[in-house]
Amino acid sequence: MKRLAGALLVVMLVAACGSESTGPAIADLAKRPAVTDTSARSSKVISREDLPPEGTRALFDHLVAQADGVPWPFEKLVEMVARQDPSGAAPLVLLIPDGRSLLKGQSDYAHPRILMAADFQAPGSPASLGLAPRGQLFLGFTEQANEIEVISYNEAAGRFEFQLVQDYTANGARKLVYAKRAVCESCHQGGTPIFSVRPWNETNGQPQTAARIAEALGDKPYLGFATSVPLAVPERYDELTDVGNFIAASQKLWLDQCADAACRRALLKLALSYARAPGDFKADGAEGAALQALQASAKAQPIAVPQSDLTNRDPIGEAVGLKGWWRGLFKTRIKFGDGAKTNEDLEAFDRLPKLPPEQDPLSSRAPKRLLTANDIDGIYGLASLFTADDIRRLQAAGKQQWGRVEQGVAKLPDAFFADAPFSRVKTLQALLPLVSASQAAPTYCCLDVSEMSPPIASGEPPVELAADSPLQPFAHFCFACHRGNPSKRLDFMRGATEAEVRTNIEAKSEIREALDWDRYRGTDKAAKLMPPSDAPQHAAMEEAIKQNPKLLEEMRAVVPGLFDF
Repeated sequence: MKRLAGALLVVMLVAACGSESTGPAIADLAKRPAVTDTSARSSKVISREDLPPEGTRALFDHLVAQADGVPWPFEKLVEMVARQDPSGAAPLVLLIPDGRSLLKGQSDYAHPRILMAADFQAPGSPASLGLAPRGQLFLGFTEQANEIEVISYNEAAGRFEFQLVQDYTANGARKLVYAKRAVCESCHQGGTPIFSVRPWNETNGQPQTAARIAEALGDKPYLGFATSVPLAVPERYDELTDVGNFIAASQKLWLDQCADAACRRALLKLALSYARAPGDFKADGAEGAALQALQASAKAQPIAVPQSDLTNRDPIGEAVGLKGWWRGLFKTRIKFGDGAKTNEDLEAFDRLPKLPPEQDPLSSRAPKRLLTANDIDGIYGLASLFTADDIRRLQAAGKQQWGRVEQGVAKLPDAFFADAPFSRVKTLQALLPLVSASQAAPTYCCLDVSEMSPPIASGEPPVELAADSPLQPFAHFCFACHRGNPSKRLDFMRGATEAEVRTNIEAKSEIREALDWDRYRGTDKAAKLMPPSDAPQHAAMEEAIKQNPKLLEEMRAVVPGLFDF
C-alpha cells in the first residue's frame, strides 16, 4: 500500500507541475537559423541582420528623432505618440503583472509591465502623406528593469525592427539600441508582434487581475495609467498584433508568390481596387483568376502566415483549487526581482521556472495558415497598408475616375516592380504623378535618414571614462540626449573612446552658451540653456551645483572659447 501511495503521489505531482519542469532554453533557441527557405526571394531581399539595412530605419527611430530624443518619463513617451494622432486619442495601454516576457521576473502586481500600441492612420497634407502606424508600433515598458522593448515597422526594409531603450531612468543614458534579432525571434517567431488570445487573463482587462493591481497600488494609477481597462482594450491590442503579423506574410506574397512585374502589377491593381471598395470586390472574378495563374507560374513554396496568437494564461486561476495547491507546494515560484534584469541576460532568464509548453512563447508554433498560388490574400494584405486618405488622394488625382488610377498602375515602369520590399509610401510617390500630371510626388515624415545618426547595436560597450575625467559631468547630465540620439544634429557627444567624445564636445562651441546659466537665466534666451528646465537632468544639475558651485564653469572650460589661445 505504501508503494501504491507513493506512486500515486508521484503521478499527482507530475500532473500538477511536471509539465512545467522542462522547456526550451532561449540561449539555445537564439542560435537557430532564422531563414528556413534560403532559396526564397524574400530571404535574399529582406534582411535578417540585427541592424536595419543601410538607408533605412525603424518608425520609432524617426518619431524619436523628431522629438529630439526618447521622452522621459514613460507617460511623456506615450503622449508623444498620442500627439501624432489627429483625433487626440491616447494609444492603447495595458498592464501585465505576471506575464511571459524576458523581463517577467521584474514585474508584479505593484510593478506591472506596461504595453502600448498605436492605433491610428493620420490624413496627410496636400504635400505629404499621413503617418500610418496602426499595427506597426508596439512598446513594452518594465519599470523595475529600466528598459523599454520596442517593435516598430521599417517601411523601406519591409520588416519589423526590434529595439531596446536601455537605462531608461530620469538621469540614465536612455540608450536606444537595436536588439539581437535572434533572441527576439525566439518568441516573436515570425519576426512580428505577438499577443495572447481571449479572455486575456494576464491583463488588466480582466477584473480579477485589475483588482489585484489596484490592491497592490492602493487604488492609485500606475505611472499615470488606469489599473483597470475594458476588455475591449486587450481585444483591440490582439487585433493590432494580427494586423502587424500579416504584414510579414504580405511581403513574402509580394516577393515570392509573385515572381515578376506582371504578377506584382496585377496584385497592386487589385489591392487598390479592394481598398477603394471592399464591398464591390469579386474575389472569384476574372482578374482574381488571372492573378492566381500568374502566382502559379512562380512555383513558390507555400507562404507561411506566422502564428502570432499565444494561448491564454490565467496566473490567478493557476493558484486556485487542488491543482493550484499542489503547484504551491512543489513548484518553485518566480520571486520578484529574479531572472533577467535586461534582455541580454539569457542565462538568468533560463534559470526561471518554465511555463507549460502550450503557454510558453518559446515553444515552436505551427503557422496560422499556408498560402498557395490559389490564395489571393496578398490583395488584402497590400490593401491594408493603404489608408482611407491614400485612397481619397488617388481618387482626387484621377478626378473621381478610378480608371485613371488603374491606368497609372499600368504606366508604372517594370523597374518599379523589381525585387524589393513593398512600400506604401514609395508606391504612392511613384503612382500619383502618373495618375495626374499636376500631382507632385508627396513627401513623408519617416523615410529619409540623411539627418539621422548611425544606428547602435545592442551590446556595444559604453565609453570608458576615467574616474577624474572632466567629461564625467557631461555623462551624467548630457549623454541621455546627446549620445546615441537618432537625430544627427543632437548626437554630438558620440565616440567610442573618451578622446573621441572629447573631440566632438570641443567642436561644439554652442555648449559654452548652453551652460552659461548665470548670464542667460531669466532672459529671453533662457530656453537655450541646457539641460532644459523641464528635464530631470536640470533638477539634478541644480543639486550638483549646490555641492560644487564651479561645476558649470568647469564644464564650460572643456569647450574652447572663441578667443582661447
